[in-house]
Amino acid sequence: MHSSKSSLNLHQIAFFAVFVLAGQSFAQFHENVVYKFAGSPDGSRPAASLVADAAGNLYGTTADGGTQFSCCGTIFELSRPATVGGSWSETVLYQFQGGSDGAAPLGTLIFDKLGNLYGTTGGSGDNAVGSTIFELSPPSTPGGAWTKTTLFTFSGSQYLVAGKLAMDAAGNLYGTTESGGSHNAGIAFELVAPKTAGTAWAERVLYDFHAFASDGFGPAADLLLRGGILYGTTEAGGTANQGTVFSLTPKPGLWTETILHTFTGSEGEGPRGGLIMDGAGNLFGTAQGTNSSLCNTPIDCGAIYELSPPAVAGDPWQETTLFRFSSLSTGADPYAALWRNKNGVLYGTTIYGGNGGNNGRNLGTVFKLVPPAIAGGDWTEVVLHYFRGTAVGDGSRPTGALILSNGVFYGTTEGGGNGNGTVFSLGFTP
Repeated sequence: MHSSKSSLNLHQIAFFAVFVLAGQSFAQFHENVVYKFAGSPDGSRPAASLVADAAGNLYGTTADGGTQFSCCGTIFELSRPATVGGSWSETVLYQFQGGSDGAAPLGTLIFDKLGNLYGTTGGSGDNAVGSTIFELSPPSTPGGAWTKTTLFTFSGSQYLVAGKLAMDAAGNLYGTTESGGSHNAGIAFELVAPKTAGTAWAERVLYDFHAFASDGFGPAADLLLRGGILYGTTEAGGTANQGTVFSLTPKPGLWTETILHTFTGSEGEGPRGGLIMDGAGNLFGTAQGTNSSLCNTPIDCGAIYELSPPAVAGDPWQETTLFRFSSLSTGADPYAALWRNKNGVLYGTTIYGGNGGNNGRNLGTVFKLVPPAIAGGDWTEVVLHYFRGTAVGDGSRPTGALILSNGVFYGTTEGGGNGNGTVFSLGFTP
């Protein structure tokens, strides 16, 4: 007979872990390297975030690696171990071939309701061929090959797609290009799903960035789709050329852009990470740098910010800088999007900082930000893990966002491991 402790199911384990996430002090975080990429013909440089299926298996992309002379990236699956403490199993689902097939999948994958994966490639290795949007469909029988279909190819290499796609209820896809368009400042686009299977997807340009002098420039981050409105960031542009946060509201023809905030540098700059939204409609994001000299290094430390919607429609959104990174020892350059629990605690990563060497730049951190007990007080940062790099087989430079699956955080590091990047977990030790 099994004891009640050993018979806990995954839902109970996940509930316990989320309970710990809510702020229990008797648990500590413990990092574990789930997988070390080996380079060609395996993948290399997993720069994007992961996505998990209902069983807790992980899916992601590597920007490099594969069979084509270390070009052109892969799509992989990591299957959960059959027993607790066992090893995860990696399967390369697809190896990009370059040219018309695409290369360098830099964006995070998304699932549809049928288990198909959608993603983007950032390049092709051919100046005549631009970025692509693709679908990867699971096999009809277990163990069979996944089927990759290119849904759309941008004409010319000036279009660079790097962010995660968003999908609406009708199966239409939304995304941005970091460059290209009338002003070579990027576009927001929609790919309209065909009404008849097997026919072509139709691209529609929703917005052409840098339409006016203080408009955003370079929308490289993931898009957030909420209530039919798209939210995103531009890495540059705005009145101080330090980046913007924008929304796009649907209308016939080009959508209406509203700049929700333009960065000046003092509160942050270069908002490369995507946005998250709470139940009240507040947006949270990361800015890579600030104009502060507190870091005493050429690397700006970065900041975490919140944007609150106006109480009266048409009034400006309110920006609040929740936290400024002020020391390399506790992290610098928060590159990816955040994760937020129900109590408002924010979790994220920095690609620099930590307690290691590497010419003072260090190898990155995982952190949490605890909101103040009293409104208007200071947020508290806690470093949960310092990455230590290839020397000890740990990861370095976590450019992807954290995800939570079965009560455990998972993420990717662009470097470290065997030199080709890693997938890591961050769990709880009571």
